[in-house]
Amino acid sequence: MDYDKTDIATNYDKARALAPETLRLWRDLLSANIDRAAISLIIDLGCGTGRFSEVLATHFGVKVIGIDPSQQMVDRARRKPATGSVAYRQGSAEAIPLPDRCADLVFMSMVYHHFSDRAAVARECHRVLRPAGYVCIRNAVQETDFPHRHFFPALQTMIDRELPTRQEIASVFATAGFTPVANQVVTQKTAPDWQSFVEKSALRADSFLARLSNDEFERGMPALRAHGEAIDQKAAVTEEVGWFVLKA
Repeated sequence: MDYDKTDIATNYDKARALAPETLRLWRDLLSANIDRAAISLIIDLGCGTGRFSEVLATHFGVKVIGIDPSQQMVDRARRKPATGSVAYRQGSAEAIPLPDRCADLVFMSMVYHHFSDRAAVARECHRVLRPAGYVCIRNAVQETDFPHRHFFPALQTMIDRELPTRQEIASVFATAGFTPVANQVVTQKTAPDWQSFVEKSALRADSFLARLSNDEFERGMPALRAHGEAIDQKAAVTEEVGWFVLKA
């Protein structure tokens, strides 16, 4: 999907913002799986608006280079105030614009399903990593449950066609020379309550929702809103996300 041909970048931060406790969850997972002392440079591959770039820079205390194919996303990332050492550039994951063996960690958040050549991305990760470097992948997979798939039936075709399985990710990176460190499903808080989730969904700053026809989207939103009447509307909304850590 070409994000520069959409207005997703405009609403991305508002629609995809992560709660402080959700960010803590991912920082804890990074701490559990990665030797912080071994990290000196991180590549945030498919960084978007830099949602995780600053988190990575402050958590590890090192420089982060965010790379994304969308110029709109990169421009928005650059306009954000930064407290850590973060730089952004436009580029492709299939041809990472960095030299061999320059980084210790490649981080990818909700981008793996967009890659046109996943094997090439795995090989590129191996090329830019120093020996014993890490790849971390945070991504929806076919086995994970997330609320949108229950209210927009037309999403199922995209899920079946585009979302990887957990085994596929493991196999692609094993072929590229990586060994597994972690392969699990993580439940995260995605909105503080149902009304907030409905409001975020209405912005369509999600590549799957954005590609639904207007009719398909408008048919799903009433069902999404009505579901709030059958549940505790003040309860947090959660979703499952695949989490993979691999070592070169």
